[in-house]
Amino acid sequence: MREHWRFCGSIWTGPSGVDHQDEGNATRRLEDAKKNRGQKPVTVHDYGKSFVTFVTEGRRNNARLQVESVCSLTDETGNTTDYVFYASCKSEHTFARRDLFIEDNYDFFGIFSDEEYVIYRTHSIHTDRFREEGLWRDRFEAIRFDLVDVEAEKLEGTNEIVQASLRNVPLVGRVEIGDGDLNATIEFPIKTMNANDIEPIYQVDTGPLSFPDFSADVNLHIERLSPAYVAYNAPDFADFVVQQPLRVNGTTVTHYSNPISLPAETSVLAVKG
Repeated sequence: MREHWRFCGSIWTGPSGVDHQDEGNATRRLEDAKKNRGQKPVTVHDYGKSFVTFVTEGRRNNARLQVESVCSLTDETGNTTDYVFYASCKSEHTFARRDLFIEDNYDFFGIFSDEEYVIYRTHSIHTDRFREEGLWRDRFEAIRFDLVDVEAEKLEGTNEIVQASLRNVPLVGRVEIGDGDLNATIEFPIKTMNANDIEPIYQVDTGPLSFPDFSADVNLHIERLSPAYVAYNAPDFADFVVQQPLRVNGTTVTHYSNPISLPAETSVLAVKG
C-alpha cells in the first residue's frame, strides 16, 4: 500500500511512520510475480482510505471527505490534471448546538483539483445554486489530498471478472474516453457488479463519478464535469447517465437522465491482498 499526499496551503505536513523499506520490498515482489506472468504491475486508489480535506477561512472547519472517484483529464498539450470527486453529505448547520440539519435540505458534494473546485447542491427542485465553481483559493484556506494506492491486477476476460465478483474481491473500474483533443481516464470503486456465471456475463453499474463534456466551451476544465453513473459489460463502450436539470410535470428538478453511450476502453481491476 502506498500513500500519496499533497497539500495546497501552508499549515500541513505529511504523515510519519511509513515503512518505505517494507513498501519497496512488497513492490519488488509484485514486480517479480508480474514478470513471471508477462504482466506489468498496476496500482489503483484504495477508495476506502483516500480522502480530500477542505479547510475553511480561519481554520474553522477541516472537512474530511471520502474520495468517490478520480477523473484524470489530459488536454491537447499533453497536460494531465486529476479531478477528485468527493462523497455526498446533507446540508447542515456545522458545529451548532442543536437542529443540525438545514430544514430545506439538499445534497452537498463536489470535485477538487490542484487549482479548481466545483460544489454541487442538489435540492428537490433545480436551483441556480446547483453548481458553484472556480479557483478554490478564492473560496478555501487550503485543500489537502490524501490518496492511498494499492496494488491491483487487470482482469482478462469475462470469466475472470465474473469469478472475482463471486469471490467478493474488491474491484476497481477504469473507463477511458476522449475526442482526440481531450481525453479522460475515470477510475472508481465498483460498488455494484452484476454477474452471471452460467453464460457468463457481467455488468458494472456504479458511481457517482465525474463525466466530462468534451464539446463544452468553458474557461476552466472543471466546468465541463458533471456528476454521473456509468454502466458497461464489454471492453469497447460505456453508457453514462448524467445529473442535470430535467422538466417533470412543469417543474424543473435535478436528476440523472438522458443516458448516452460512448466508445470507450473499459477495464475491471482486482485489488491485491
